[in-house]
Amino acid sequence: MTTLSPYPAVIIKKPQKTAVPIVVSSPHSGEKYFPDFLETTRLSLRELQQTEDRFVDRLFERAPEMGGTLLTTEFPRVWCDVNRDCRELDSGMFRPALLNEGLLRSAKVRAGFGVIPRCASQSRPIYTHCLPAEEVHRRLQLGWLPYHEALNQLLEGLRQQFGVVILLEAHSMPRLPQARACDMVIGDVHGKSCSPDLTEAVEHYLLQLGYEVRRNVPYAGGYITSHYGHPAEGIHAFQLEICRSRYLNAATLQPSRGFQQVQNDMSGLLETLACFAEERLYSAISSQVSSLS
Repeated sequence: MTTLSPYPAVIIKKPQKTAVPIVVSSPHSGEKYFPDFLETTRLSLRELQQTEDRFVDRLFERAPEMGGTLLTTEFPRVWCDVNRDCRELDSGMFRPALLNEGLLRSAKVRAGFGVIPRCASQSRPIYTHCLPAEEVHRRLQLGWLPYHEALNQLLEGLRQQFGVVILLEAHSMPRLPQARACDMVIGDVHGKSCSPDLTEAVEHYLLQLGYEVRRNVPYAGGYITSHYGHPAEGIHAFQLEICRSRYLNAATLQPSRGFQQVQNDMSGLLETLACFAEERLYSAISSQVSSLS
């Protein structure tokens, strides 16, 4: 295990055997709340913990045993959300207010969910007062930048080694309000961030296990999926949202009896991804041989 910064930490869990071109990113599973942050928030620790993709990193903790790489954080998303563009900042939540030039006033920012969030879930304000403007530089330098430097290096290194790499962007979601049940949502930015064959393979695997699956609704993929997914360049990225009710006890915020099964199924998904990557590599090599003959 390698940490890129002692406080807070970005964690890379590297392959324990021959590497396969798979990176699992779990950017919202951090649960280390720093004392200076807790002094500024009006929310209880439990309210803060409810914003986490709690234990999603543990659902994929076998990735290194299978040759994949797992990237996650210690810091929580309410402190710094690395699944946002670093320019998605709400100028009004800082004093002095930030200059709007160069900032992205996205729908997420307007809702309070920028790279430094103003609100927790259900639009609950996080802070008792405005933050000092220098906090922007501090959190981006300690949190956002190390995460994306690590992710970019991992993806580029595997792409150069194998010619193709799969990024699984792992998240959790609450029960969706629609009448039809949904256990998983696959987001591929409406077909832009990965090969349609990969999306089909992931969906087929999950459906075979009995999960109710949707594509892109209501989660098509966030910043990481859309920013790094370039299938034409060999980087296939998709987001997977897992309903928390399948593995988490909502009352205790601890793993439920279903946790082990979901964890086993996610290990099977990684095997499916490894087979997909191997087929892509074999196809590319066969095409090269055919062109030379």
